[in-house]
Amino acid sequence: MNQELSFETFRYFLECYFNVSTNYDELEKIIDDFNSSENLKYRQSLKAELELILQLGNWDIVQRFVKKYGMRKMNEEKLKWLIQHVLCNLELSK
Repeated sequence: MNQELSFETFRYFLECYFNVSTNYDELEKIIDDFNSSENLKYRQSLKAELELILQLGNWDIVQRFVKKYGMRKMNEEKLKWLIQHVLCNLELSK
């Protein structure tokens, strides 16, 4: 299963917003920045990719993906928390 190509917006989010230089306690601000800086198309794309990741449930692939593009080693529980937190805070109305 090669789903990496489908996660381009998540990769962008990891590389440009939630990269290794940011702390977990900054996640709210990072999501707010993403919401205010990115157009609706990108916010919807990130939502779709994160929902697909949850649906697939292949956490080994997600862990490798996050390690490669976000330079973070996260366990399954932390990954689920991150994805759910971003999903709950994405603004999709404007």
